[in-house]
Amino acid sequence: MMVERSPSTMVNTLSSIQEAQAKSLQHIASGKQILSGADDPAGLAVSMTLESQFRGLYQQIGNRQDEISLMQTAEGGLSGTGDMIQRMRELSVQAANGTLTNEDRANIQMEIGQLNQAIDQNANNTQYNTKPLLNGAFSMQLQNGNTFSLPNAGSQAIGTSGIDVTTQAGAESALGYADQALQNVTSNRSTIGAVTNGISSEIQGLQSQYTNAIAANSRIADTDIAREMVSLTNQSIQSQVAIKTFQVNDAMRQSVLKLLG
Repeated sequence: MMVERSPSTMVNTLSSIQEAQAKSLQHIASGKQILSGADDPAGLAVSMTLESQFRGLYQQIGNRQDEISLMQTAEGGLSGTGDMIQRMRELSVQAANGTLTNEDRANIQMEIGQLNQAIDQNANNTQYNTKPLLNGAFSMQLQNGNTFSLPNAGSQAIGTSGIDVTTQAGAESALGYADQALQNVTSNRSTIGAVTNGISSEIQGLQSQYTNAIAANSRIADTDIAREMVSLTNQSIQSQVAIKTFQVNDAMRQSVLKLLG
């Protein structure tokens, strides 16, 4: 036996169903389960905390990647300096040849002088975000709290400015200057490489934390599409049933009125 409901009750029922449908559609369209504090006050508080966490982690990852870019720029500059030192060493070996004249050695020394100028230009012009890296003034605090500095890579600082191959004796001693300078540059490049590897490892840890925070927030705040689709289907069925019931009740009332008339 069908229970007759008043028109106002039916209207309220349909209104509630439509509100539920609208909310389900909002959840599906936005992809968010929590659209306001009323949806889940406790869940919203946890979600906001997690969102702050993963946003901070994302920025930290970006900052650390910037540090790696700076390291790579400095290491690239030192690599160029190392190539120029290698060329100086070759020239020093050439100048030590007893068959050369003083004029020959003077020409070789001219090239060495140009290489020293290039080393100085490299030290002054290797920059990251307008900051010179290889002139001896660079120092920064890394995000992990450690201080990182880069030594002066100019010709005087690394010792190549003292190379003089205008005599055979000078050419022989120049090898020592070149080897020492090359050792200094190589040591600095190794230090930069070690720091870069350390930052890369820290980035991996930050990325793991970021992924976990995103996943945790998703479980709380994101819409379960399958569940919402089932809910939307149920609401649609309820709406159709309510409308059909309203129509049946209305038809019954009309029949009663005809009989009374």
